[in-house]
Amino acid sequence: MKPLLGGCACGQVRYECTEGPLVQFICHCRDCQHTSGGAFMAFIFVPRDRLTYLSGSLHHYDVRAESGRELRRQFCSACGSPISAYWPGAPMVELLTVASLDDQSIFTPSHELWMSRAEDWHPVHPETIKFSEGPDEELVREPVRAYFAAREK
Repeated sequence: MKPLLGGCACGQVRYECTEGPLVQFICHCRDCQHTSGGAFMAFIFVPRDRLTYLSGSLHHYDVRAESGRELRRQFCSACGSPISAYWPGAPMVELLTVASLDDQSIFTPSHELWMSRAEDWHPVHPETIKFSEGPDEELVREPVRAYFAAREK
C-alpha cells in the first residue's frame, strides 16, 4: 500500500500514514457541520502509531460530541484547515478528515451517522448504511480491535 499523504490548505501541515483506513464514514452531527462549514464531515480512522506529522503545527480544541464523549479536533495553526480528531480516552486511532487527504479517491464510506441532523437540501450517499444518531459502538470498535489483534500475531 502507498502511504496516505495529506495536509492543510496552506501547505504548512503535512502528514503521512503508512496504514490504510480502518473505518470510513460520513458524519452529519452539528459539531461536524460547524467544523467543516458544510453539511457533513467525512473521516477515515487510522492507527495513530502509523501516522506521522511531517511539518507544521496543529492547534486543537476539545468538544463534547453529541455522543457525550470528549473529542479533540485538530487544525492547522496557520490557515485553520481541519486535519484530524481523536478521543483522548481512546488515543489508539486518529480520525483524518478526508478533505485533508491528497488523494481523496481512496474514500469509500460504509456508514453515515447522525442522519437525524442531516440537512434535507443535501443528498446522502446511496450505498451507505444510515444511523439516525451515532453508530453502534461495535461498528467502530470491532474493526479497530481486529486490526490491532492481527498486528500482535
